[in-house]
Amino acid sequence: MSNKTTTMAKDTVIYMLAKGIEGIVGVLTISAMSYIYVPEQTGRYSSINIAITTVAMVLIQWLVQSVLRYINKYELENEQDKFFSTVFFSWFKVNMLVFLISSFFILALSLGFFKSITNVYPISLIIVSIIMFFTYNTSQLVIGMLAGIRKSKTNLVLSVINVVGKLFSIIILNKVFTTRIEWIFVSYITFDFITAFIGFLRLDIRKHIKLSYYDKEILHVLKMYGMPLMGNMIATSVLNKSDIYIIQYFLGEDKVGIYQTNYSIIASAFTLLAAGAMRGSYPTIIRTWSEGDSELTKSLISNAIRTYLLISLPAVVGVFCVSDFVAKVLFEAKYFEGHSIMGFVALGMMFLGLTEYAIKPWELNARTKEIFKRSMISGILNIILNLIFIKKFGYKFAGVSTFLAFLIYFLLAKNGTKKYMPFSIYKPSLYRILISIFIMGACILSLKSFLPYNIITLCILVLLGIIVYILALYFTGEAKKEINIIINKLKRK
Repeated sequence: MSNKTTTMAKDTVIYMLAKGIEGIVGVLTISAMSYIYVPEQTGRYSSINIAITTVAMVLIQWLVQSVLRYINKYELENEQDKFFSTVFFSWFKVNMLVFLISSFFILALSLGFFKSITNVYPISLIIVSIIMFFTYNTSQLVIGMLAGIRKSKTNLVLSVINVVGKLFSIIILNKVFTTRIEWIFVSYITFDFITAFIGFLRLDIRKHIKLSYYDKEILHVLKMYGMPLMGNMIATSVLNKSDIYIIQYFLGEDKVGIYQTNYSIIASAFTLLAAGAMRGSYPTIIRTWSEGDSELTKSLISNAIRTYLLISLPAVVGVFCVSDFVAKVLFEAKYFEGHSIMGFVALGMMFLGLTEYAIKPWELNARTKEIFKRSMISGILNIILNLIFIKKFGYKFAGVSTFLAFLIYFLLAKNGTKKYMPFSIYKPSLYRILISIFIMGACILSLKSFLPYNIITLCILVLLGIIVYILALYFTGEAKKEINIIINKLKRK
């Protein structure tokens, strides 16, 4: 195993740990919110939150993605000052523009204009939503920079502080004061700001930033790479989120709340899982590619795909097996009916994560327009399916359409990148993983049939599934080497 493969594996483990903690706390947060807020309130929060993150994707995410792609290149060329200054002042200009536009918008609302908006969304809610946009996009950029320069341990600490702080803040604010969805945004603002502030200090970015270092050529490179990816992220957001607004239009905010609560607990976990795997592997892949070693790059991507499948495939099967337990134990009774979408959401999100590896050849060759085209096709398909079938079959069909759209996105990406770098899965390895998953699923289903619905049972089922899966991987030989390394290290301690 090469040093770079080892480095990538270590970073991946740290990021997966960080995202695992985020996932667990995220589940607890969604669970707590289901008891604090009625479905209509949850639906309203979801529609606003999606709008904020979508606007952030349009205006800032192109910069975040470009930072991840090029930060190592400019470090190797000893142009960090120009790079960081260009990134910082680009971020500053975007946020100043949003600040000015939103200030005029709030002034207009305060003077009584657009009453159709304020009748549904109070000005206080709009103000905290706008502030959240600034803290959210800033924390995303800082975390991207930390990932790019492989500050994985800092990212781990910040992730824990961020998600745990938000959870307790939401609970405390709603206990101390009147129950309002504004407290969700206040909590997010506070801990995204803390994350961004600490991240800036750890990056020591002040010494790199001067207006005289701002470089239009670097900005052009970042735009050429990032702008098509911005389109891709918008399309992906359409894939992920358009169903919310279609459900709201046809069925109302209460159904949005039920759907989104069941959807987000799975989508968030899988997004974090995929992000953890990618954050751990991507900087090493990019650096290797920048150094001109295409064969090692191909090998690293192949190893990263195997790692992702080892974790994501059993997670999908586990969701199908215990979705009813999850909803019964974690959610208030009003939200239980939506649990049937969880398995399809998990399957769709698994394919979305897999697509991130399929599109790497396009990213490495800076052909991001190709990514945008495929994601747009999938996004349009998702909207069409939802418009046709949600009114007839209800919000549960949206989970199925999400899976179908992400599957098609993956197939389009996989076939499109063949001539650059074939999508490589070692078939015997995949078969051994699938056999291990089948054994795990059979054990969970046979045990759950006579166990009561409670948190202890859910924990037992999850723990049993993990143990059975690891043992199956060991005896099939798929992960025997890795497990033996871990056992030997534990023995030495």
